[in-house]
Amino acid sequence: MSANKFKPKKKKLFGARFTSTLSVALVLFVLGTGALGGLAVAGLANVMREQFTITITLSEAADNQYAQQLVKKLEAAPYTSRAAFISADSALQIVTRELGESPEEFLGYNPLQASIEFQLKSSYAQTDSIEPILDTITKEAGNKIDSIDYNDELLSAVNANIHRMAIFLLIIAAVLILISMTLVGNTVRLALHADRFLIGTMRLVGATNWFIRKPFVLSQAWHGLMAALVAMLAIAVLLYFGLDSTGSSAQALAQLILQPLHVACVAAGMIVVGMLIPAIAAWRAANRYLYCTTDELYLM
Repeated sequence: MSANKFKPKKKKLFGARFTSTLSVALVLFVLGTGALGGLAVAGLANVMREQFTITITLSEAADNQYAQQLVKKLEAAPYTSRAAFISADSALQIVTRELGESPEEFLGYNPLQASIEFQLKSSYAQTDSIEPILDTITKEAGNKIDSIDYNDELLSAVNANIHRMAIFLLIIAAVLILISMTLVGNTVRLALHADRFLIGTMRLVGATNWFIRKPFVLSQAWHGLMAALVAMLAIAVLLYFGLDSTGSSAQALAQLILQPLHVACVAAGMIVVGMLIPAIAAWRAANRYLYCTTDELYLM
């Protein structure tokens, strides 16, 4: 008879732990997905900044040797991601291909000048950073450069949109963290609610507070680790099937904007959060029942 009485309790306990772990896994899944989304937006912003092109138009005083030296100097600079020399003949071919006819045919000469196009690294793609760079290039080149052109309005608009998006993502992240802490705290408190009489009994027989708290804290940390692994597996499956169904272009974009180090940091963060928040919630819940009288335990 005694064995039959304990079976439903074990099943109920297993079900409660399973529900608690699944709840934490769902919260971590949302947080992990949001973190990867934020990193993807940040990576996409960096890609957009590094596509911003600055054109240096060379004068007739600049020969090809000087142009090649300037390209090498720009490539060696810490602010450059890519630099390329475009000769006057190459520029004429590009314009002819775009217009469908050659300007040289009706003008009698090539009106285009040789130029150098270079792109900045994302951290330097700011108006405040660009101006000193261009001033230095202009002073060193002297009369060998006719002009330096870039779309300042487009750059300012891109940076403003990225700034607004970053603020929006930070607000969303703060709300998600607050909601997750509340949900996990409630889930863990409900899980410990069934053991409140055990806590009261251990306190009555003289167990120390740490001795009482320890198994609950470690147990919730372990369940948080399992929840983090489940959440990471769900995200991996989602990314695998999602990118596989959208084609190679989406996969190439994901590889470009999601760096392995960033993904590893998100995974490590999910593990830390998954273990830390339930452990803290278990500590607080255990403290709540530690200082309750027997009558208060019955009334809860």
